[in-house]
Amino acid sequence: MKNKLIALFFGIILIISFVCAPLAVAAQSTDDEHVKKQILETIDGIIEWKKRTMGIASDRPLLNNEFLLNAGDASGDWYPIGIGRSGYPDDYESYLAVIRDVVQKRYQTDELLSDTKATEWHRISLAILAMGGDPVNAGTDSKGNPINLIADGTYNRGYNVSLGKQGINGWIWGLITLDSMRYEIPDDAYYTREDIIVEILRNQLPDGGFSLNGKEADADMTAMAIQALAPYYNSEETYEYKQRATNEHVEKSVREAVDEALDTLSQIQLDSGDFSSWGIANAESTAQVMVALTALGINPLEDERFIKNGNNLLDVILQYAMDDGGFIHSEKFDPENPSALPDESNTMASEQVLYALVALYRYLENFRSLYDFREEMDSALKEKIAELQDAIDDIPNDLTAADRPVVEDLFATYLTIPIEERSYVFNYYKLADAMEALGIPNTSEPIAPNIGINNGGNGTIISFFEEDVNHDKTIFTEADAEAVTSLPDEMTTEHYVEVIKLMERLDRAENKEEFEHLLDDLAAKKEKIKEIEAEIAAINQLIIEHLYPIDEIGIEDKATVEEIIARYEALSEYDQQKIQGIDDVNRALTDINNTIRAYYISGTLAVIAVALSIILVIRARKRKFNKLKQKMLLEDQ
Repeated sequence: MKNKLIALFFGIILIISFVCAPLAVAAQSTDDEHVKKQILETIDGIIEWKKRTMGIASDRPLLNNEFLLNAGDASGDWYPIGIGRSGYPDDYESYLAVIRDVVQKRYQTDELLSDTKATEWHRISLAILAMGGDPVNAGTDSKGNPINLIADGTYNRGYNVSLGKQGINGWIWGLITLDSMRYEIPDDAYYTREDIIVEILRNQLPDGGFSLNGKEADADMTAMAIQALAPYYNSEETYEYKQRATNEHVEKSVREAVDEALDTLSQIQLDSGDFSSWGIANAESTAQVMVALTALGINPLEDERFIKNGNNLLDVILQYAMDDGGFIHSEKFDPENPSALPDESNTMASEQVLYALVALYRYLENFRSLYDFREEMDSALKEKIAELQDAIDDIPNDLTAADRPVVEDLFATYLTIPIEERSYVFNYYKLADAMEALGIPNTSEPIAPNIGINNGGNGTIISFFEEDVNHDKTIFTEADAEAVTSLPDEMTTEHYVEVIKLMERLDRAENKEEFEHLLDDLAAKKEKIKEIEAEIAAINQLIIEHLYPIDEIGIEDKATVEEIIARYEALSEYDQQKIQGIDDVNRALTDINNTIRAYYISGTLAVIAVALSIILVIRARKRKFNKLKQKMLLEDQ
């Protein structure tokens, strides 16, 4: 009887397990769907908030005239990266048209882009890729040669200035940019991938983290270093170098360095689940860690190392959300960042949360990582990698000789994965550890010298949303033609974006011949805008070179001040806003005029005083003469 009861008990348990297993899977699936829906709603909220801050109507694209005046600047390139990597419906074509023109104009100068910040090349390259463009063909330079931002900004930058001139940032973002399309590096390039990897590793601190300048790990820099090194996590190659902080000789693999950095991030994570930078818990630091984890295939929602007091990284980030759709930098006032208020949505925090959520969504949907802009793997390869990962997870902890053939077969399967895709076998390290335990030789090729497969190409866009992005506008419509004829005759820089995007659209259109007569008008308007931009730059330069410090301006500067004001007043009201320090110039003219007036008054008073003095002297002499004359008359009598 007892045995029957036991059998019945286990039978019931077995039935329950069969019934509940699908329910558990369904519950997990429901949770994932809820998270993904929440992410998409939050992404939409951030973009709508940004539109409102720019005075852009909700039914208009964010990447339009007002916003694109900042294209090529840090404030104008990160939102396109978040938007493009989510496939959010917007005006991608306009961004590409404007950034191409911005880059070409700057390549007409000796400085090109920034001579101190290589990250300017990297940021613009990533934004171009996110919008579906090609940074290897970003326009033409002053000699008519194609502009290759990847070459100039990364692997050949050392011919002019060190990639690390601005610190570890240059090395990190240089490597991220190189791997964004798995670019090939020419044999005559100044840097190889190994050079850049070594420079990042050299900057690792003794505590396992990374920092811009400090001696202790900074969450942001540690996370960014991990993002850059992620494609090499599965490489068995070791690197020899001297650690910058200690000057000690080190030999280490990327996996060892990244594991140390992950341990450090887990240790410095606050009990609330936040990450801090400069002593202030903030949204951006947590966002960077989320991007880093997804780049390694680590689930930020489930990995116990990064869950504190029940809060995962998504829980923490959403605590910084405001009712207006944006995100605050921190719940505390940060004296190092006084423009970021604890009760007001902040653009930098919002843009970093935006692309961190995009990175998480891409991870949950099994898309390529945030900074991998290549076409998606085909379904067969994805399935092969998924099956391999499942099999690797099934490797027992207590290995015996009987497990050797299975492990060898798994490694043979791993080697059939293209080397540029092996970083997506996220649990390969378990296979490598099993091989080491069983004494199986690891013959996998080093990744760094073999990962480059592309010389160029457009970034791939996949939409998370129902409305897809039209990436290939090849028809110039009657509405476009009407937009050209509606442009005013008197140009201002306010019309710059509109003119550039219409020119680009018409130039690329299949029906270009039908509207080609409009190109001359657009070209003339572009030239006029260029003249105005040059005039604005000249006036600003004149102010800086000749009128600062303002308090030292004297009467001898009157002609220059009057010239500046006259040229300022000749500009449109919109363009006048771009003249820097004009209020100081007006005050200076007032001071000069007051000084001159004071001189005139003083001169007039001096003349009057002299005249009065002369009159008084004449009168005194006359009185004296009269007295003398009277005295002489008396003596004569």
